[in-house]
Amino acid sequence: MNKILWFRYDLRLENNDSVGGAIKEGNVLPIFIFDEDFLKLETSSSFHVQFIIQSLLELREEFKQKYNTKLNIYYGDTKEIINSLCDKFKIDEIYSTYHFKNKNLQQLDDKIEIICKNNNINWKKFNQFGIQLNNRDGKTWSKNWNSFIAKKIESQQIEASFIEDDYEIDFSTIKTNEINYKDIQKGGRSHALDLLSSFTNSRSTNYQKDMSSPITGEKACSRLSPYITFGNISLKEIFQKVSNSSYQSTQHSRSINSFKKRLAWHCHFIQKFYDQPEIEYTNMNRAYDGLRENSFNENYYEAWKNGNTGYPFVDACMRYLKNKGWINFRMRAMLVSFASYQLWLDWRITSKHLAKFFTDYEPGIHYSQFQMQSGTTGINTIRVYNPVKQSLDQDPHGEFIKKWVPEVSNIPSSLIHEPWNLTFMEQKSYNIEIGKDYALPIIDNKLETKNARDKIWKIKTSSQSKILSRDVLKKHTSSSPNKFKVA
Repeated sequence: MNKILWFRYDLRLENNDSVGGAIKEGNVLPIFIFDEDFLKLETSSSFHVQFIIQSLLELREEFKQKYNTKLNIYYGDTKEIINSLCDKFKIDEIYSTYHFKNKNLQQLDDKIEIICKNNNINWKKFNQFGIQLNNRDGKTWSKNWNSFIAKKIESQQIEASFIEDDYEIDFSTIKTNEINYKDIQKGGRSHALDLLSSFTNSRSTNYQKDMSSPITGEKACSRLSPYITFGNISLKEIFQKVSNSSYQSTQHSRSINSFKKRLAWHCHFIQKFYDQPEIEYTNMNRAYDGLRENSFNENYYEAWKNGNTGYPFVDACMRYLKNKGWINFRMRAMLVSFASYQLWLDWRITSKHLAKFFTDYEPGIHYSQFQMQSGTTGINTIRVYNPVKQSLDQDPHGEFIKKWVPEVSNIPSSLIHEPWNLTFMEQKSYNIEIGKDYALPIIDNKLETKNARDKIWKIKTSSQSKILSRDVLKKHTSSSPNKFKVA
């Protein structure tokens, strides 16, 4: 029996059920495919490609060391590649994990299913997130997830032989949206394991307290998100590692429990996306249709994208993200909130832009969070982040602002959060002209916050929205991780 072992968003050998299933018997062709159409999407970028290449190089070396074979890597039309490989090697079965990505990949999978059906090929997929694929029952969701995440990780027995193709990829030919990456995280399982170890042993001590600020969050957060996105490490491995470790203080234990709940939330959002994949491009609550679509301000959008809004903390966060490919959750929420409320930009457009810069772009989480922070779910509290308050709370001394918005670095910390309030003489004293050296605020925060709240509230309290909100609640909240009791 000849098989394809198709790596997709599970770039690891350990704790990978598709690997365990494929290598039990027969002849196995391990593959990865860079799909050319997927890489043309506006949500794809060199941030992602670079991370994947680094992960594949490490995975390929692991194949060589463990199995004395190679990982076969391709670039092009996935349908044509799969069809060609199935014909060339007389494939009987394909092994892979389920992925829950965007519409483009779901449509691609539908076409691969047809290829498999036409060629009498059995495509076996494995669930790496423990979500409910069939017999959906929100009442048992948390119980099922806890059982999945705590299941013992079994060692894999190699009984198959391996097939090698003579194709050799040239990574330089891969085309996508090019963004100059400077300090993004490096892909590969070894980096994931190092991060997990340092987080468990020390960095997580003040996780609860320090994760909100972009200054302390860079160290206090696990930084495992891109490795989860591309499957360098499994959620089971992470959960069981932090669960089976000992902690010296109550504070540390509480931080770990808080982190474990976020692993559950990760899968909760994947489940929401699986249940309602159209939230990638339609409002979760359709009563909000038409809210922002016809009032998109391109000048605001350009200022927000480039970190030139005149609000130093917002601009610092955007510039940091574009350099690092990551920023902590609260600052992501603030960037989205500011775009959606104060600038009144359509989340369908802003979400695509940020997807390119999030190395850990995960559609299930990405679009759910964008809609929550944009007020289009109908079931979440309207939460508008005040950029000045966030600046004072998370960067009280202005050190983050001064690093990422050097135009205002001469301004004293006490004044740096609202530079538009500087008097003419103060501007002269600090050698800066607001409106020339650094932008004036593109909007009035208080005024636009009020306008946004009024618009959202008017719809939220409408009879149509209330009816549709009940449907949203019925579909999604029965699986809420708030009900989880993680050990």
